Amino acid sequence: MKNFKLLITLGFFAGMLGLTTNTPQFTALYFIGFSVLAFVLPKNVRAGVFTADISPDVTKISTYIGKVREGIIPKLVNSLDIANDITLVANVKNVSVSTSLKIKNGPKPYTGVFNPMGDDLDYEPRLLTVEPFQRDLLIDPRKYRKSHFAYTRGAGESAKNNKIPFEDFTMKTVLENDAAIMNNQTAFFGVGIGAFPAYNAGTAYAVGQRMKISHKGEIQYFTAKVATTAGQTPETNPENWTNSNALAICIGLGTRLIEARNGSEIQKVIAAGSLSAYDLYKKVFRAHSDARKALGVRIYSNVSKTEELMDDFENKVGKYTENDGSGRIYLANTNKKALIVPATWMSGSNTIFSGPMENFEMGTDLLSDSNQVNVIPDVYQLKMGVTGLIGFNFQDPEEITMTDQD
Repeated sequence: MKNFKLLITLGFFAGMLGLTTNTPQFTALYFIGFSVLAFVLPKNVRAGVFTADISPDVTKISTYIGKVREGIIPKLVNSLDIANDITLVANVKNVSVSTSLKIKNGPKPYTGVFNPMGDDLDYEPRLLTVEPFQRDLLIDPRKYRKSHFAYTRGAGESAKNNKIPFEDFTMKTVLENDAAIMNNQTAFFGVGIGAFPAYNAGTAYAVGQRMKISHKGEIQYFTAKVATTAGQTPETNPENWTNSNALAICIGLGTRLIEARNGSEIQKVIAAGSLSAYDLYKKVFRAHSDARKALGVRIYSNVSKTEELMDDFENKVGKYTENDGSGRIYLANTNKKALIVPATWMSGSNTIFSGPMENFEMGTDLLSDSNQVNVIPDVYQLKMGVTGLIGFNFQDPEEITMTDQD
């Protein structure tokens, strides 16, 4: 980089000398040197210096230069709601092992002979594995100069002025948006990087098929949203692909539940059929053991499913849900042992599942990691990065009931 800077400096002064003395040799050197540099500079340097491939996109706020009102209106997003709906397991660096104990045998009539069963205790370990994620952001503060945020940067446009208008608000909104993406995509629907085979140029991909490919300088993950023909990539036909990086971060809770159900590990499965909302929720609750029902469970479903239950409640004169005044909704005739959880992170899924809250886990090291931004000032831009760990699983399949819907 030092050699590049030296070349740029020499080229600049040579060009200026040529222009002021009308010396064609120096002028030619000026233009040739900069033309060569535009191609030999590293890609990331070219992007920052010679192209517009850098945030922010100010095209929509560049029509007015003047005083701007205090404040920006953010788009409404869901934060990482799932962290409040299931059990948060912190301080997980790689894998957390939970173990359930099953007692197979019990008392028997007295014989006076000591004869223990060799298989009396059965331990079932389950792994909660966390995977790393990252968020990269590169901002050129000088791009705000031609927008109506120009005067929020203060006086001076030197290389040391890296002030971003509404910096705290902007970063807060970026982080909330990232949390919403992981909440709405990764948490329940994540499939992990293993579900994305390498792109094959000779393959025509069907709707929903996944693949990974080098795109914009790194491996990225995509799902076909329409049927493609061989050779179509996110570069050549971006309209055919959905970026699925968020799904590749880790395996989501929904994916783990459905795999366990389809593999008969979860055996208390309710056929939805044409059951009304209340009847379906009731069956999900009553499939639990009496001991578990006495302790209480949560019933998780997407917001639309919960609304169907509320509509059923309304149509049947309010006898199918109960409210304790705190905003919590309980299924009627369960003695408030079935708490209804409308899950924003299940949007798009028809699955209804139930169990004790502690049975469903979200693993991380520190939840606050996703709110810690590492900012490194470059020569002209700000490099910002966020990293963290996240993973999902359940502990005991025998304490789970769920529907047969996906």
